[in-house]
Amino acid sequence: LLMAAARINIPTIFVSGGPMLAGRRLDGKQTCLSSLFEAVGQFNAGKITAEKLKEFEEKACPTCGSCSGMYTANSMNCLTEAIGMGLPFNGTIPAVYAGRRRLAKTAGERVMYLLENDIRPKDIITKKSFENALTCEMALGCSSNTVLHLLAIAYEADIPVNIEVIDEISKKTPQICKLNPAGKIFITDLNEKGGIPAVMKELSKKGIINTDCLTVMGTVGDRISNAKDADGEIIHTVDNPLRQDGGIAILKGNLAPEGAVVKQGAVAPEM
Repeated sequence: LLMAAARINIPTIFVSGGPMLAGRRLDGKQTCLSSLFEAVGQFNAGKITAEKLKEFEEKACPTCGSCSGMYTANSMNCLTEAIGMGLPFNGTIPAVYAGRRRLAKTAGERVMYLLENDIRPKDIITKKSFENALTCEMALGCSSNTVLHLLAIAYEADIPVNIEVIDEISKKTPQICKLNPAGKIFITDLNEKGGIPAVMKELSKKGIINTDCLTVMGTVGDRISNAKDADGEIIHTVDNPLRQDGGIAILKGNLAPEGAVVKQGAVAPEM
């Protein structure tokens, strides 16, 4: 859809369906899609009972919405917000919250403003806003699939981005969030701590966010001016990041001479 918006270039705002809530087991631990995958493996290995597997099946994905962690859908919804094509909190308000309905209503009003003022996707999707999206991708530890999607969107928007540019941004961007499936933090947790505006505000302290970029509502600078400060646990500070480089890396070698993508923020360091 972002590819189409860039190609057709008519006034557009994105409203995603929103993430589902994390599940909760009888022992109080949170569950998600990857918990269910692991439970199937544990059952096949004889480590849990059929009853325990059924509990996972019934509780892992409890509501409508995209997966509760930083999988592909939520990654792209967060990056749609970071690039400026969605309203603040588009990437993080849960599907079942009333805030998602309010977001949709605001988007319906705001798209008329874009129409009246002839503000189009290519006015928003620029090289600088793409740099913002890639910086957020690295800071959030997004899905490796986002590399495929962002390159395709850049192509449609006539922006010169390739995997070398992505690798460059990764090397200078600290990872400040580690969400499920790489960690035990969920999208709802990120939403409560200020969402993408708070992440971008913290990254701006390192001078790696282009605050003058236009979005569907104001500039990036406008968005982050009233954003929450990093809490240090869900959103780490740039002075105390989870890692000094980004959550995604580009690898090259004899197995992949043209490049390969790894979500380095989710694998064992020795890899």
